[in-house]
Amino acid sequence: MLILFDAAGTLIELSEPVEAVYSRHFRDCGVPADPEQLGAAFFEAFRTVPEPVFPADGDGEMIEREWWWNVVAHVARAAEWEPEGAGFEKCFDRLFEHYAGGSAWRAFPEVVAILDELTARGARLAVVSNFDRRLHRVLRELDLDRHFDLVLTSADVGARKPSPLLVQEAMARLGRRPEPVCLVGDSAREDGAAAAAAGVPMFLLDRPRRSLRQLPGWLIDTFPRKSAC
Repeated sequence: MLILFDAAGTLIELSEPVEAVYSRHFRDCGVPADPEQLGAAFFEAFRTVPEPVFPADGDGEMIEREWWWNVVAHVARAAEWEPEGAGFEKCFDRLFEHYAGGSAWRAFPEVVAILDELTARGARLAVVSNFDRRLHRVLRELDLDRHFDLVLTSADVGARKPSPLLVQEAMARLGRRPEPVCLVGDSAREDGAAAAAAGVPMFLLDRPRRSLRQLPGWLIDTFPRKSAC
């Protein structure tokens, strides 16, 4: 049994609201702004900034960073700060580094216990996430990386879900056939579509109604003959 996990919104969440972090960093750079306005601008940017176009060689780290630059620039414009010059670049660099550390994130309460249970039952675990390579450090500093045989980000593969490439690449690297494999995530649009395109079952989270606590039972129902889970 190979279980693939999304990261943000599935295993981890922000430890502090986006608007608080952005307003603090903007203020430190001499741009006071309303936190509520910054939060609204961030989530608008997250929805509307065009998806990155990855290079043919599959190395997407620079492309992911550029995408985040565009997100922060959108937020800055909402605060009437034009994203140009050393001041904005300094603020962007600080924000980018902030979210590279484990202190900016926290694991959902049930995560460690469920990962331990699945590993004890013989499952192999991996992460497939629409994140850049900062995720490797985040998981390491949260002491979550020890649970996984593989951590793959969109920057590593050069593709974001709903493309199935992250799922397919994880299976290829771990030498597993499409069955028995499943994907666990919190987004029907991204995780669900990637799972469907890759031909693997999907466990869709809907906290607090449906958390990772329901995953072991779902695995038994979905793969009744697989004793590992």
